Amino acid sequence: MLNVQRLVWCMHRLLARRRPALEEVASDSWEICPEEKASCQRAIFLEGSLDKITAYSPWTTAEAERSRVLGGQITHASTRAHLLRNATIGGAWIYCGAYKAKHGHGSERPFRLPKSKRPRLGCVHLVSNWPGSNFFGNFLMDDLPLALVPDANSDPIVLKTKAYEHEGGYRKIFGLKRPPVLHDGQVNELIVYSDFAQNTSKALRYTELRTRLREALGSTSSTCSRNIYLKRGTTGERRLVANEEALEAHLVSLGFEIVEPTTLSAAEVSRLTLDARLVISVEGSHLSHVIYSMADSAAFLILEPPDRFATPYKDFADRMGMRFAFLVGDPASDGFSVDLDDLDRLLDRLG
Repeated sequence: MLNVQRLVWCMHRLLARRRPALEEVASDSWEICPEEKASCQRAIFLEGSLDKITAYSPWTTAEAERSRVLGGQITHASTRAHLLRNATIGGAWIYCGAYKAKHGHGSERPFRLPKSKRPRLGCVHLVSNWPGSNFFGNFLMDDLPLALVPDANSDPIVLKTKAYEHEGGYRKIFGLKRPPVLHDGQVNELIVYSDFAQNTSKALRYTELRTRLREALGSTSSTCSRNIYLKRGTTGERRLVANEEALEAHLVSLGFEIVEPTTLSAAEVSRLTLDARLVISVEGSHLSHVIYSMADSAAFLILEPPDRFATPYKDFADRMGMRFAFLVGDPASDGFSVDLDDLDRLLDRLG
């Protein structure tokens, strides 16, 4: 069947002769949290580490990463709400006149079969975004906090999201029921949020989810000082530690506990990492498993592939007053290797 929503958008786009921004098509926009200036601390890393980087993640740049790890003054963008009138949902896409944006999971095709009859909804709040609909880490770090923005009397919806094994478990822990998934439909008033920044509003929502997790686990405080090695497993982009067996044995000898989320439920991962003082892991989305469970004054130590460097969790660490360290690995025939002597030197600096 012809993708009618896309066809109508194409006609509007031709008439407009350009693709407008969200702010231009919104009937109304309002601020939830203003833009803020802040300072971020320098990451903890060994001398010469930046020289070992050969390439960066496709989702970042060398300039952005250097700014993150070297610290300094930063700007947190505002959180805003935008009202779109007479919007159309088609799969992963929002269409409104000549405007379109991808907020869900899946491709845009000229021909597609509707998943169901196309309802017409009144006023609904969209509490999913493209990153969270496609990447587990962003789902936990962005979409779940976003669900706390609309008030309790609002009607939230989400667009199609990639299937995440642990989604149901975390929703149960946080008391966040999954909103209805709108595959196709017309919406009289669609409220869309811009909420990507690590501003004060986001920090308050992180704190709320961290509190809910402890209440769900029956533990509101802990004097635990456990150190965790969080295994990445084989899901997602390939980032193998060639000497992981030796790495794990070394960390166990230092008193670290090994936690492998792919073999555990959300509740089990949360209990095993609750109030962890230090979490070591390869960079990746699985790190979001610990952002709500690790201690308030915890530290990350991220093992970075030299050919795919990225530090997105430093933004979270800075916002929550946590420390962030990284160790750039060495190229290996199958992934990258971790120099255990360098690891010990970095652990000494973390104390």
